[in-house]
Amino acid sequence: MSEKPFSLVYYYIPEDRDDLTMPNAFAVSKLAEEITLADIEQTFPLQGEYIFRFKYKYNGASVWLDLANRKCKVPKVDGRIILKVTRKVPKYLESSVAEVSTANIDNFLS
Repeated sequence: MSEKPFSLVYYYIPEDRDDLTMPNAFAVSKLAEEITLADIEQTFPLQGEYIFRFKYKYNGASVWLDLANRKCKVPKVDGRIILKVTRKVPKYLESSVAEVSTANIDNFLS
C-alpha cells in the first residue's frame, strides 16, 4: 500500500500579528514540486478571500512574489513553500460589513 504524497505549506498573516519565525501550516495532497496557486486557493484552511504572496529568492535577496497564473507552480525557498497572506477585506471590517448589510436590508424591508 503506497502512501499518498502531501506537502506542508507554511504561512503567516501579518495583520493577525503572526510571526514568520513561527508560521502556521496546512497540508496539500501533492508533492511540493506539483503545487499550483489554484491548489493553494482551494486548500487554504481559513474562510474569506485572500491575496497570497510567495517567498522567493531573487539575486540572493528574499522577495514576496505575487502570482497571477493560477496554473503556475508555486516557488519554494530552501525546499519549503512560504506564504505571506493578506485578507482582501480586513478582519476588523468583516463584522462591520455584515452589520451594515443587515441594517441596509432591514431599512429596505421597512
